[in-house]
This record gives sequence, structure tokens and C-alpha cells, in this order.
Amino acid sequence: MTAEFSRPVQLAVGEGIEGFHCGVEIVDSWAARHAATARVRGTAVVYVSRCAGRVAGFYALSTHSVVRSDIGGGWLSRNAPSQVPAVLLGMLGVDDDFKGMGLGAALLRDAIVNASKVAAIAGARALVVDPVDDSAAAFYARFGFSRIGDSGRMAIKL
Repeated sequence: MTAEFSRPVQLAVGEGIEGFHCGVEIVDSWAARHAATARVRGTAVVYVSRCAGRVAGFYALSTHSVVRSDIGGGWLSRNAPSQVPAVLLGMLGVDDDFKGMGLGAALLRDAIVNASKVAAIAGARALVVDPVDDSAAAFYARFGFSRIGDSGRMAIKL
């Protein structure tokens, strides 16, 4: 199946993500319960990519900080304040019907571009992710993310 995905755009205020299923419970649950209210609550901005009118994938960004003493050295902590400014990629998911078509990579590239814009405007050292499992960690590693100490978290320099 060949699919044509829209460029990721911000989810409209109050708009939800109905019927989304990527098979990762925490992502599916967050999409169903929190995507529609995240922006209003000031907790995240959700970006969606659509195919044939339905949400094929999404990601969520928010401002964040990482405690320098938890980092364990390296570029992220070097000459940084005690709370290292960052952008959090809190969620990223591709609906089961669209997996294996390159959408996850496209969403991640878009998230990195948008996080870089945030860094240029407000200052942020890294884009941080909390991979849900080893498969997700391997996905992020392919794009240059590296582990943050022993936390299980990963980051890429902005």
C-alpha cells in the first residue's frame, strides 16, 4: 500500500485523535485522553500527519529541563545550569495501518526541526525522549540520539 501523508501540522485546540492505535498502550492512551486538552492546559503541542483524512501519526513537544547532576557528564551537562533547558518529545506514534511506510522517521525529523526552532527562540540544549522499550531506543539511536547517563532517557543536541 502506498500512502500519501500530509506535512505534520498542529492539532487544533480542542481537536482530539479518535481511533488512533499504534499498539503501544501509553501512546494510545495519551492520544485518546490527553491530545485534545494538552495545548489548552499548556502541557504540550501536538502535531499530526494525516492520510485520507485520518490521523496516521503524531508527536507532542513541550518545554522541559534535565537536572544536570542526573546527566553524568558530556556535551549535555558541560557549562550548563543546574536545570539544563531542553525540549521533550513526549509522544510519537504511527497508527498500525501506516507502519513501515517511513512516517515515523518523517515525524521525528519534523520534531527535530521544530525543537531546533524552539531552541533558537528560547534556548534549549537538546531534544529529549523517554523510549518505551529497546525497539524505540534503537529507532531513536538511528537518528543520532544517545543515552543520558543511566536514566534510560535519550537526547540529541539541538
